[in-house]
Amino acid sequence: MKKQKYKALVSGLVALVVTPLIVSTPTMAWGPERPTYTNQSPADHATFNSITDNAAVGDERDFVRIEEKDSGRPYSSEIILEAGKQYEVYIYYHNDASETYNDAAHNYAGVARDVRLSSTFPEALMANERQAVTGKITSSNASPAAVWDEAYVTAKEAMTLHYVEGSAKIYNQWGVNGSTLATALFSTEGVPLGLDELNGVILGCGAYSGQIVYTIQTQPVDTPVVPGDPELPDELPTTGPIEIALAVVVTVALVAGIVYWRKSSKAVKKATHSARGRKK
Repeated sequence: MKKQKYKALVSGLVALVVTPLIVSTPTMAWGPERPTYTNQSPADHATFNSITDNAAVGDERDFVRIEEKDSGRPYSSEIILEAGKQYEVYIYYHNDASETYNDAAHNYAGVARDVRLSSTFPEALMANERQAVTGKITSSNASPAAVWDEAYVTAKEAMTLHYVEGSAKIYNQWGVNGSTLATALFSTEGVPLGLDELNGVILGCGAYSGQIVYTIQTQPVDTPVVPGDPELPDELPTTGPIEIALAVVVTVALVAGIVYWRKSSKAVKKATHSARGRKK
């Protein structure tokens, strides 16, 4: 019974160490909850990625997606990563205001200003670990002021993930099409988006929408075995009360033996010395 209690204690300690490594799955990838619109009934103010029947991407709230580079498959919100490959992250943006509200007569209510995009991805993943690749669009006058979404990646094996320098580009029908975005894309502040220049101004209507695409390189994690290192046992040795008592007895016996040997050695030397004195 005592052994069972000891094993339960060890199991509890192991669970305490392992638990932080378990990745929880969020209940909702995108946010925040917000009013939605359709192609036939767009917004009357600046707002991002809230149309649910976009002909190109479907529900715009699902605007962060990923796929293996040059696979020919469509981008998706969930993927398994393999080490040694490249993957493209796709982030769509669209100011859903009707084009009607872009002019002075409507006080430019449809024009979004200070529009910025930021993104994150995990730097490393353990085998079977699932994490999020994120995208966040902010604007000083849009409602809501920020929208975000996540795509999920699961590692087939332990790996690290690296941004391919210079791969982040913006694509739209305007002057900045094909421009490379700064690595500030991966900072909290993000980078400005734009049309003919990256000045943070995005007009309302699908004609002014676009996407950002960047590449992630995955690398396997090397775990070399150092020669001469002892192998770890499959199980920890049993160390219950009986084993502890036995260890104490053995230790005491060893100490007593050492003390006895030292005393005996001294006695032998003394007797030998006395015998030599008598021979003289």
